[in-house]
Order: sequence, then C-alpha cells, then structure tokens
Amino acid sequence: MDHDCTRCSLHEGTGRVCVGGKGSPKSKIIILGEAPGYREETTGLVFSGAAGQLLDQCLAESPLAGRGAYISNVVKCRPQDNRTPTQPEWEACRKYLRREIKKVDPDGVLLLGNVALRAVWGRSGITKHRGIPLPQTRLSQELGLGSCKLMATFHPAYVLRVPSHSSTLSEDFKRFGRYLAGTLSAKDVRVRYIMSESQLRTVAQYLSRQPVVSYDVENRYVPWMGKKEWKIVCLGMSADGETAYVVPLYHPDSPFRKEWRRLLRAYIPQVLSGRKLIAQNGKHDNVQLAGAGVFVEHSFDIMLAAHLLDENRPKNLGYLSQSILGADLWKGSLELKPDKIMLNPLKDLCRANGYDAGMTRQLYEPLRTELLKHPRLKRLMVKLMMPASHMIQQVEYRGMYVNRPRLFRRMGKLQDAINEQKATIAEYHEAFPDMNYNSPMQLAQWLFSAERKGGLGLDPIETTATGNFSTREAVLLHYREHPAVAALLRYRTLQLKWMNTYLLPWSVRLDARSRLHTTYKLYGTVTGRLSGDLQQVPRDPFIRSVIGAPAGWRFVQADYSQIELRIAAHIAHERRMARAFNVGEDLHMATAETLTGKPARLITKEERKKAKAVNFGFLYGMYPKKFQAYAFESYDLRVTQAEAEEARARYFRLFPDLPEWHDRVERTVRSRGYVQSPLGRVRHLPDVYSSDGAVAREAIRQAINSPVQGTASDLMLFGMVQLQGILDPREAFMVGTLHDGIFFEVREDKVEKWTPIIKETLENLPLKRTFGTDLSIPVVADVEWGQHWGQPND
Repeated sequence: MDHDCTRCSLHEGTGRVCVGGKGSPKSKIIILGEAPGYREETTGLVFSGAAGQLLDQCLAESPLAGRGAYISNVVKCRPQDNRTPTQPEWEACRKYLRREIKKVDPDGVLLLGNVALRAVWGRSGITKHRGIPLPQTRLSQELGLGSCKLMATFHPAYVLRVPSHSSTLSEDFKRFGRYLAGTLSAKDVRVRYIMSESQLRTVAQYLSRQPVVSYDVENRYVPWMGKKEWKIVCLGMSADGETAYVVPLYHPDSPFRKEWRRLLRAYIPQVLSGRKLIAQNGKHDNVQLAGAGVFVEHSFDIMLAAHLLDENRPKNLGYLSQSILGADLWKGSLELKPDKIMLNPLKDLCRANGYDAGMTRQLYEPLRTELLKHPRLKRLMVKLMMPASHMIQQVEYRGMYVNRPRLFRRMGKLQDAINEQKATIAEYHEAFPDMNYNSPMQLAQWLFSAERKGGLGLDPIETTATGNFSTREAVLLHYREHPAVAALLRYRTLQLKWMNTYLLPWSVRLDARSRLHTTYKLYGTVTGRLSGDLQQVPRDPFIRSVIGAPAGWRFVQADYSQIELRIAAHIAHERRMARAFNVGEDLHMATAETLTGKPARLITKEERKKAKAVNFGFLYGMYPKKFQAYAFESYDLRVTQAEAEEARARYFRLFPDLPEWHDRVERTVRSRGYVQSPLGRVRHLPDVYSSDGAVAREAIRQAINSPVQGTASDLMLFGMVQLQGILDPREAFMVGTLHDGIFFEVREDKVEKWTPIIKETLENLPLKRTFGTDLSIPVVADVEWGQHWGQPND
C-alpha cells in the first residue's frame, strides 16, 4: 500500500492513508467491502470491529470455513464521518485493487454492499443482485477478474444496523461457498414437453394417480380483460419435484394454440382434483384456470407458508428456492410481463414454467415440516390462510360494479377542477413558464427562490438527503395559507391521486360487465394485514361513489367499529378501555372529554377529531414530537410541543394500563426477538438488536403495533371466510374489502334478510373453537347499504 497516496482528497482527513487487506493470498478468495471505519483507521486492520466479527462468523458457518480469505475494501482510506465513498474515490483506489487481485489471483470474489458492487461490477442494486452468480462485465474484466466467479451480498455493517437481513447474509455466504465448490444447484428439474394430445392424455392419467401434485400457470393478461387479450400460455405440473410436465397452450409455436381451452377442460380437471395440490401464490393460478372454466382450490400455498414462518423475507419462488433448497436462478432474461410474455421462445418459456412447478413441489416438504414445528402457525395456515386464499380468489374474480356513466361524468368534472388549480398556480409563476409541477427541483426553485424574479421566496424548513429543499406534501402543508401552495396541493390531490391513481386507471380496467377487479395480497404486509390496490382509496364520496351495485341490487358495507382499539384493550388488559367497550361507550368521545374537561354534549366535531388522533397516536407509544407531525399530516391538526406533552400525559392517566403493556412488550421482544398475536401470528423483529438506537426503537414500536393490526386483519379475514360459507350467491355475495370493512352486493329485496346475518356473523366469530382463544372485548360491526359506496341508504 502507498501510505503517501494523494490520488484523491481522502488522504487529507484520515489518520491513516491506504489501509491494505488482510488474510492469505493462497486462499484464492477475495472478500471486498466498502471502506475502512474508525477502528480500521486506528488499528490498520480491515474489518477489525463488529462488522469483522460478523463476517468471521458467516465465514465459519459456511462451506468456506477453514479455507480462509483475503479481505479488503475497494476504497483504502476512511471517508470523513464514515460517509459513503464516491465514485471518484473508488476509482482513485482502483490501482491498489488491481494489485491485490493480481497477488491473490482469485477463483471467487464476494462483494459486500452496493459500493463494492458498483466499484467492481459497474452496476448498483445490491438487493436485486445479491446471492446470485454475477456475469462478467467489462469493468470486472479490466480489474483482472475475467475467469473469476462473482457474487454479492449485504455489507455486515448494514446488517448490524438492520439485523432483519442477518439470515440473508449468512445464507449468501453459504451460497458463495457452494458456488465455488460447484454445488450451488438443488435437485435438477427434468422438464418434459407435452406436444400431442395422446401425450397429454397419458400424463394426465399418470398425474391423476399421484397423491400430491404441484402446478404453475404462465399467462398473458388476466381473464376479465377479454378473450382477445387474455390467454393461458403454458401449464406446468409435477408430482415429485424432479420431473415436470409442461403443456404449451396459447403460443405461436404451440401445437395446441387453436384448441387450448378444450384441452384444458378435457384433461386438467382430473389432475387438479381429488388430491393435495401445491402452488406458489395459487390464488393467481386458480383465477387464470377459472377463466378457462377449470375451477380448483389448492391445499398448500408455498408463498403463504413462507410468509407465516418468516414475514420479513422475500416470498418469490426464486428466493425461496435459493435460500431453502440451494437452487440457482433459472429464468434468466425471460420477459414475463403480461404484454411481452409471447415474445419468449416457447422452449425457454416452458422450461421456466417446468422449473416453477418442480421447485414448488420441492419446497413443499421443507416448509410443511417447518410449519409442523409451530402448531399455532400451522393452525393459522389451515384454518385461515388457505380458506382466505380461496375466498379472495372468488372476490377478485367477481369484481366490484362501477357506474360507468357516473365515472366518466366525474372524470370530466375532475378535469375541470384540475384546470382551475393549474390556472391559479400559473398566476404565480410567470417567470417560470415551462415549470413542471411534478418536478421537485423545479418546484423548489419556484417556491424557495427569493433572488430569481417570480420566486415565492418561502422559507425552507426541510432538505432532502441530497441537500435540496424538500417539496414533499407534508412540508408543503406548512405553506398552504399561500394561495399558490394551496392550489398546488389541491392540484396534486386531484391530478396525481384522484385522476391518475383512481378514476383514469379504473376507466380502462373495467370489464365488459362494468366490473373493476382488484388484486389482494395475503402476504403483502409484515403485520399480516391484507393489502391491495384499493387500499388507499380516498374517503371522499366523489371518488368512492362511482363504485356501487347494478340495478336490482344494493351495495352493502360492513365495518368493524374501532377494531384496533378493541384488540389493543384486550391484549393490554386495559381496564378503562374494556369498561368503555363493554358498556357501548364511544372511546374517542371519552378521550375528548378527558382532553378538554368538557362533557360529551359540549364536545365539538373538531375536538373529537383531535381525540381520535390522540387515540391512534399514543396507543402504540408515540412520543410528543412525532405526534405533532402525525396529527398535522394525518388529521390536519396543529399541536404545539406543550399541547402534545399534556395530551400524552392525560391520555395515560385515562388509560393507566397502557404504559405497563408497552413495557411488557419491550421486555418480551428484547428477550425473544419476536412477538405473537392472540391468534398465533408471529412478528419477527431482529432489528430490536440493532446497533442503531432509532432502528431498535422502531422495532419496539412495531412489536406493540403488529399483534394489534395483525389480529384486526385476521378477524376481518376470518369473518369473510365464515360468510363465504353462509351467503347464497344468488342473493348476496362479497365483492371487496378495505381496511376493516367488507363490501357486498345484495339483491334489493333481500337486504333486510342478509344484513342482520352479516352483522351477527361478524360479531360472533367462533374464535375459541377454531383458534383456542377468545376476546374479552365485544366486537361491533356497523352495516350500511345504498346504491353506491359512500352514499348509504340513498
């Protein structure tokens, strides 16, 4: 190393110039990190701190144990304040990196973090590229790595700050060892292509005799887009995971292109019925098959099982097969987007489809075995997740009715309102004639420039990570008294949210029956809450009421009332809350009375609104400073620091059992690293052990929040599952859900029959019989109906 190096400015601010690598060059392995830290600068030894200890642990637990490695950094001097090195800095060190590479002449290089990935491989995206063999690039070849095996993973220092990635880091070291040893792949999958009807008949007879079959569908678009667009391109099936049978269907090179529907209906039902069916996100595959008239329900979903066992990890088939089976990726450069899938060669597409089916079958046994070790999670899988998947599948397929004429009228009115806001804004930026309202940089110049003519000259209150003035909505809210900013905020709401996110996309997604089909994910959030593309629909009836029921039917909405507060009262054993709910008291009103000192009859709408903010803020342990921002951004309430502190103090005097609950949860999560909901759902929170205090505190907040939010969602899902078995689809059926509400279409002459049944079912779920637990707090479901959503009883 050159301790007199002046190739970049880093030498000016470091106590030790050019910290070299350590380890034996004879190992033929190089591990490259980012740059030295303070300890490395002091000792002169790379990875000599906590990150180095974690690296050594990962090496010891991998196939590389005992082999050793040469460990270094792509930047040789410590950047001031341990900031992220810049491209000129790692380029200045490239001379020394080449020298180290030449000395070791490695068989393999493991890159730690995004800086190392960019400096050696020339591209960023550590999350995307970690854990997989990296092809050579011109840059890696120039560095002398042309015959070397490359792989990347997270930097150990990052994992110390965010411990939820610790299992991924450990697995990537093991994968790197297997990669060097040439044992990376799991059991190979032999793909058999079915190219004649006689072959299909034989394979269908064989598979129909097997106890377990996995399947996977590759499709073009979705069934409700119409016959011209939607097609099933191929179907893969496997009984043992080692051999997969693929039926090419609608593809230019498929022999079955003209009669793919007939073949599916003739042979596939005998395979996909009467046995244990395994799928990866099978809800998607089942919807596709239903579009062709083949109706199936799978028995075990790989994605849902993986989510229950570890909600933090990726759930895609590629990651699971890598981390659990040790498989390599198999899809390569295939283009699987619905509008481009037909561009792939048939053989390549069928091979990938076969691997999907085979790996799904291979994953079934280890995931099932793991679930059996956790009886409460297994019960959730069997009693809730799988029935919910089948129920949601039907909800998605039915879709929600949209009043098409009303939708297009609203779009016209909305465009007029957008134009009005743009005209108001334009009055204030004559000096910025070509300003792009969606460009943060241009907006910042207009809003905060006092020197340039035409700038509003507002005082900036926040900067971005790059040092520019922030123009995010929460910041702009502070300036909304200015007419131009008020118009800008209104424009953003109308254009970016209402028009671009909802009405316009809805207008092109409607099927021939004027139905809007949404997609729900049972694995979309770490808390277990259902996610979907309707989840953020504005409460304003201008938007919501384009959705409703067709003539002769009514739109029915059932909402769980204050469900999270009720669940929290149960989990926390909060006696004042329990008393309020048991006697039917409005908890928001009770909080408002405490905050204001006024009786309920004198509480204003604004005061109850403030109480609602207090309940949902302080319930999970929010501190006064964060509550100020939360109240302002979520409820449009301006609260001083003193008011926030006083509100918090009064809140915990009203509900004195909550602080003890918070302390109890903190002790539990610090001891176990996870928390569990009353129904058995687990929230793993390894970040509670983070070296970063802010990360650890956020993990504790999630430990308080997750069991409440997850239980509320599970109750709603369980209610939907129960109703699915009760409702007569000729008279009433479910069409959607949002947060704690469930939507139905009910025949107008049957509303009086079904609404009491819906309410009774949701309020009296068989929790004790099904999950071995019960709630000490009554749950209440409010049921309303009308012709359109948001306009009850109209």
